[in-house]
Amino acid sequence: HVLASRCLRAGLVLLALIEGIPTLWAAVAPLSFYRDFPTPDRAWLTLFPPYNEHMTHDFGLIALQFVVVLGYAAVSLERRLVRVVLIASLVFDVPHWIYHQRHLVDGSDVHLQFVSQVFPIVLAVVLLVVNERREAVS
Repeated sequence: HVLASRCLRAGLVLLALIEGIPTLWAAVAPLSFYRDFPTPDRAWLTLFPPYNEHMTHDFGLIALQFVVVLGYAAVSLERRLVRVVLIASLVFDVPHWIYHQRHLVDGSDVHLQFVSQVFPIVLAVVLLVVNERREAVS
């Protein structure tokens, strides 16, 4: 039970970092995020023009709301909250991944994008299993 809780907390923190770093970037510096995400030499978002400062900024703020709840779930480890926040993560990450699979752009880092989009999905599913098993043991 203690090991499961530690793994769950670590996974939730990792998911919060994966989601939080780019969304904070988008909220604070939307043009830089658009031009330089994930790195200046890759600039994936420029493959999907046009740039819209308002939408990029708001995306960052909306996603940061989720990161706050994700962070609270990592601190509290309340079972229902953890379940809901992981399902909410999948509500964004799965359609996001599907979109990018349907709209592959030549010259982009397809394999790196795939891994970066699938990892949060796999992590959320694994954490859901850990959370459910932890609940079954209690």
